[in-house]
Amino acid sequence: MSAALKPRPAAQARPLSPLHRIAARLDEVPAAARKRLVAAGDALADGDFARAESLAAATLPEGGSLALRLIGLVRERAGALLQAFEALRQAHLKAPADPDGVRDLARLARRMGQPGLAADLLARVRAACPGDLADAQDLGAVLRDLDRCDEALAIVREAMTQAPEAPHLWSLLGSIAAQKGDDADARVFHDEALRLAPRDAPILANAALARLDVGDPAAAKEACDAALAARPTPPQAAAVRLARATARLCLGDLGGWDDYAARLAPERREALAFDIPAPRWTPATPLDGLHLLLVGEQGLADEVMFGSMIGDALAALGPTGRLTLAVEPRLVPLFARAWPAVRVIAHATTSLAGRLRRTVPDAGQVQAWAPMGDLLPLLRGTLEKFDNARAFLEPDPARVAHWRNWLQNLGPGRKVGVIWRSGLMAGLRSRRFAPFEAWRPALATPGAVFVNLQYGDAEPDLARAQAQGLTIHRPPGLDLMQDLEGVAALCRALDLVIGPPTATANLAAALGAETWIVSANPNWPALGTAGYPWYPAVRAFQPDGQTWEARLESVARTLSQIPLS
Repeated sequence: MSAALKPRPAAQARPLSPLHRIAARLDEVPAAARKRLVAAGDALADGDFARAESLAAATLPEGGSLALRLIGLVRERAGALLQAFEALRQAHLKAPADPDGVRDLARLARRMGQPGLAADLLARVRAACPGDLADAQDLGAVLRDLDRCDEALAIVREAMTQAPEAPHLWSLLGSIAAQKGDDADARVFHDEALRLAPRDAPILANAALARLDVGDPAAAKEACDAALAARPTPPQAAAVRLARATARLCLGDLGGWDDYAARLAPERREALAFDIPAPRWTPATPLDGLHLLLVGEQGLADEVMFGSMIGDALAALGPTGRLTLAVEPRLVPLFARAWPAVRVIAHATTSLAGRLRRTVPDAGQVQAWAPMGDLLPLLRGTLEKFDNARAFLEPDPARVAHWRNWLQNLGPGRKVGVIWRSGLMAGLRSRRFAPFEAWRPALATPGAVFVNLQYGDAEPDLARAQAQGLTIHRPPGLDLMQDLEGVAALCRALDLVIGPPTATANLAAALGAETWIVSANPNWPALGTAGYPWYPAVRAFQPDGQTWEARLESVARTLSQIPLS
């Protein structure tokens, strides 16, 4: 039997891969079909997807559900996720009682960004095969991703009664604790997983993340180095490199930009993909005289933060070079006003089979394109390159005047805009933001007049504050999510903006408004400094081992010590 379809013993520490699950059942099909399926497995291992699918399809109908599952796996490896799901669905219809077919569907549903469907499918498998530890691990991980942490904990604890020394269950327990904000417990659980499997790449990677969460980037980097030495799979290696980038940048090691390139590695299913019909720029191509298309990436806050490099990019392109800049549509007028010599257009993003794809419909003819972050090693390769940081965005003066007039009518006192969370609070993101109740000491500062900058559904929190005698004024007629021109004008008109490192806080800082950023671990944009070197007027309140409550009490003390009128 070929190496690609060689079954593994059932009593192994790690769960069987989809391909090995198929291999374990090959004796169920006729000899001729079995021979073709083995050859299909070899072709898949060689990356010959067309031959692999052709050989698997040639076994139908004798190959039954196994052939359809192999076709689904081939299509999945080739990136045709929708077609893969259809093949796996057909396999399930042919053998509805086969738990392996349901496992395949669940795995692919998760990869396609449908964790709810994956959880439902895995719950069915778990009911049919209650003693399977791999099923418990997969279901616990999906429930964690859905923020159903208590359910995930129940499943993992039940599984651990059967296997108290299963390292991957300890590692999963640690990641669930981290999502709940129990950092100390998370580190203990990850340390136990490491004790049981000290050279396991995924366990080392999870341990690195736990160390980042408690503000220990040096230990995180050490764990990442060990994980990369443990021969991880390409997707695992990309995730580890991204974690190592975070650790290195937190330490002030800007060589970490090399690892940061893993953010766009195609092996990462979360990575943004680009569909742009032009050569991608590499450092081997001189910028001088080039017509370059720069494309915003990651989130809105990153687009703003990386925008601090635009002036340096123009200098590098020189008088004969040209720059086209594609940013989030809401940012187009702000960037266009800041750099009249730059053609500023909007990019577009769609989701296909769980993968976000970015296009630039109106790019025109360019010689090369690059995600904005690709310029970081060249333009921000040392901390000295951040010297002389200055404001680089400019709001509409008429709208600034409008908001200054409105703020003046609120009465005396320093006008302070406040944000307290992101618009995306699912999963681990929720622990990156202080609970609204922790903001009470700052919001109770005498003499300060607070203005709401929180986008999304802020009304429940605003009503709660009002019931406690804390007034946060709502800017009338301003859509804080969509009207970034208006938000920018209001930020410039305010005396101070306070909040976590959201898009709004980054926008305020890019405008040169006085900005206080209250951050969580890991705070890599600080680049190992006490502030935010990207911007000229930011004061950072970093974790430094403090609780959210202690940090926000520090904000309140600092606010009370400055003139408020």
